[in-house]
Amino acid sequence: MNTRLPLFEAIRAHLKKNPLPLHVPGHKMGRGFSRSLAPWFAQALTLDLTELSGLDDLHQPEGAIREAEALAAEAFGAKETYFLVNGSTAGNYAMLMTACRPGDKVIVPRNAHKSVWQGMILAGAHPVYITPEVDSRFALATVILPQTVEEALKQHPDVKAVLITNPTYHGICSYLKQIAEICHRYNVLLLVDEAHGAHFAFHEKLPMTAMEAGADLAVQSTHKMLGSLTQTAMLHAQHDRYDRARLQTMLRMVQSTSPSYLLMLSLDAARHYMVTEGRKDLDEALTALDQAWEQARSLGVSLYQGGAHVHERDPFKWWIRTIDHGRTGFETARALEEQGVFCEMADSTGILAVFSYADRMKQMDRFLQAISRVLTIPLSENPSTFSGEGAFISDMFLQIPEMELLPGEAIHKPYTVVPLREAAGRIAAEPVIPYPPGIPWIVPGERFSQELVERMRAYVQAGGRLQGVADPSLKTVRVF
Repeated sequence: MNTRLPLFEAIRAHLKKNPLPLHVPGHKMGRGFSRSLAPWFAQALTLDLTELSGLDDLHQPEGAIREAEALAAEAFGAKETYFLVNGSTAGNYAMLMTACRPGDKVIVPRNAHKSVWQGMILAGAHPVYITPEVDSRFALATVILPQTVEEALKQHPDVKAVLITNPTYHGICSYLKQIAEICHRYNVLLLVDEAHGAHFAFHEKLPMTAMEAGADLAVQSTHKMLGSLTQTAMLHAQHDRYDRARLQTMLRMVQSTSPSYLLMLSLDAARHYMVTEGRKDLDEALTALDQAWEQARSLGVSLYQGGAHVHERDPFKWWIRTIDHGRTGFETARALEEQGVFCEMADSTGILAVFSYADRMKQMDRFLQAISRVLTIPLSENPSTFSGEGAFISDMFLQIPEMELLPGEAIHKPYTVVPLREAAGRIAAEPVIPYPPGIPWIVPGERFSQELVERMRAYVQAGGRLQGVADPSLKTVRVF
C-alpha cells in the first residue's frame, strides 16, 4: 500500500518557499478573493495554483502529477490512469475520438449518457444502437446481454469499438467479462462508461470493475461514488489495443489548458483515502445498508432488488417505486425535500437514493423515517395519470427512433421551430434529454413518432425536467 500524496507534497513544498505569485490566477492565493466568501474557502485559495516549477503539468506530466496518476493506476487496477478535470464527459469524448475516425461505426446502448452522443459527434462516428433488457415493472433498463453485442458485431463487421454503460445510473451491471471476451475475439475495443463504479475496486462484495473484466478503456466519475471534488474523474487504460499517443492527444483537446490544482489534488486525495481507509468504511457502510434494506422492506417500501438477467447490482443505489404507494417520484421527492432529504433523481414512477462509503445507520435511519412519513401521506388525487410512465421508459429503449442523419451531420443543419403537437414525422434538430439521468430520448437526425410526442408531453406535465431543448416547457421543438 502506497500512502504517499505526491501532488500535495509538491504543493506543500512550494508553499514553504513563501512564494510571491507573479502568475495567474488573479486572486493571488486569496488576497483578491471576496472577503465575505473567503472564510468558506479557507486554505483552498492558497492551493489554487498553476503550472509552476515543481508542480508539474497535466498535459505533459513528468513529476508529481505523473506519480499521482501512477499510484491511481495501481489502486484501481489499470496499466495507466489519466486525471480528468472536465468530468467523465471529457473521458467519454476522448475514448470515442481515440477509437473512431470520421465515419467509423461504434456499438452503443440506447440508454447511454448524453456525453456519449456528444462524443460521437466530435469523433464523426456512426452509432450502431443496441437495446438493453428492460424490467417493465420497475421501468428500468437493465443489462446489455453478451449475445446482443455479438449479434451486432456479426451484422456490422466493420465496427471499431463497443461502448457499454456499466453500472447503469441505477447501479445495474452487465456481463462485462463475457462482453470483453467477445469484443476482443472480434478485434474491437471495449470502452466502458463506468462513471458510477469508482468504488467497485475497493471491496470484494461490490461488482467487478471494467479493468478486472478486461475492458481496454474505462472512465470513472471519481466524485460520484468516491471523495474527489465535483467535476473530477479518471480514465483507466490497459492492454495495447488502443492508440496511446492518439488518446493523449484527444485528452489534451477536450480538457482545459488551465487545469485546476484543487481538482487534481482532490483526485489524489480520494485515491489515498480509499487505499488507507476505504476498506473499513465500505465494510461499515455495507453492513448498515443491509440492516437498512431489511427495515425498508418491513416498512413496505417497494425496492428494486434485481430481476431476470441481473446478476450484479450496486447496493449503494436504491431505486424505490413510489407509484406503488400512489405517489409519483416527483411528488415524493418534493415531500422529502420539505424534510431536508434530497435524493439523486426522481421520475414519474420513483426515486433514486444514492448512498456511499461515507454513510452509516444514522443517515439511513433519517432517510427511512422520512420516506415512511411521506408514504403515509394520502394518495395522489389521480395517480393513474402517471401509471403509463413506466411503460414509456421501457419503450424508449426498445423502440429506437428512426435515424435519418448521423449525429455529426445533423448538428450542423439549419432548423425551424414547430409546436410539439406538430413534431410527429419531423426530424429532430435538438436533443430532448430528461435530466437526471441525462439519457436522450431523441437526438438530432432522428424522427419523432406520434407516441414519443405524447409520452414527452405527459412527462413534462408530470413535473419532469429537460436538458438540450431551447424550450424547456416543450411547447415547441426544433426540427429540420
